[in-house]
Amino acid sequence: MPVSTRRALLPLAATALAPIMLALPRLALAQADWPARPVTLVVPFPPGGGTDTLGRMVAQALGARLGQPVVIENRGGAGGNVGSALVARAAPDGYTLLFSGNSAAISDLLFQNQAYNRLRDIAWVARTASSPVLLVVNETVPARSVAELIAHAKANPGRLNHGTAGPGTPFHLAGELFDEMAGTRIIHVPYRGTGPSVAGLLGNEVQLMFASATAVDGLIRDGRVRCLANTAARRARSWPEVPAIAETLPGYSAELWYTLGAPIATPASVLAALERAIRDVMTDPAFAGAIMKRGFDPEYLDAAGTLRALEAERAQWAPVLARANIRAE
Repeated sequence: MPVSTRRALLPLAATALAPIMLALPRLALAQADWPARPVTLVVPFPPGGGTDTLGRMVAQALGARLGQPVVIENRGGAGGNVGSALVARAAPDGYTLLFSGNSAAISDLLFQNQAYNRLRDIAWVARTASSPVLLVVNETVPARSVAELIAHAKANPGRLNHGTAGPGTPFHLAGELFDEMAGTRIIHVPYRGTGPSVAGLLGNEVQLMFASATAVDGLIRDGRVRCLANTAARRARSWPEVPAIAETLPGYSAELWYTLGAPIATPASVLAALERAIRDVMTDPAFAGAIMKRGFDPEYLDAAGTLRALEAERAQWAPVLARANIRAE
């Protein structure tokens, strides 16, 4: 190209680049000022469950830290995939976030052709807390300990049922792992939601449940169901009187914990600010005390720790899913 032609094109190039160059300071300023308006926190499950309960408490505390309201939006469906896909497709500007659970670790093993990928599409910011899954029985079951339940189930193979909110849920997996390690045969009965499964327990359609603490807390305190154990590897701080199944079956662990995420291309500065804010929330003694009263254990992990925990979760459950041939509907 002749020198004269190149010289002629330089002003045109400068003119074309001018809007982009002018926009760069504004983009940087927008990131620096985040959040400048309310933030939406998507809970990919219906209202009333453990994820929704903790999500609303986190949203309120996080909003106070950020100086902007954090508004819950419930988008249930497909085991959390509908709401998660919504966040994955959202603008990566820090104004649409995801509050989900560790079920994200195995979603691709359960669902075919799901609309998002947990590693490609979501930046995991933090783990917030865990919730014990409680093993409860109704009045027809004579057992008052895990050892007695195992003996009763072995004496009545295939005659005990356990109800869950659906196939592939953490509660279903907790039951499958229990059967594997205890050598029992307890029949899984999937319902369409937690409420119907609890009704099935009270109506003796099923005789036991692996259920979130928030779902059965009132029933335990009212004496309508009996709590035998929790499924975590240790006793829960929020339920210290309840033994862990691992005390009878060493190595048993089926935990339920909650994560905060954002669209993968969210600017690093926004992710860092969000991580600092959620760390401050979760390490605040007053907030920790408040969620413990609702049955949650504060268990903060940063972004790197959360990703490692999700990978460990996948490694634990992948062989269980394969052996039991579990696929979600």
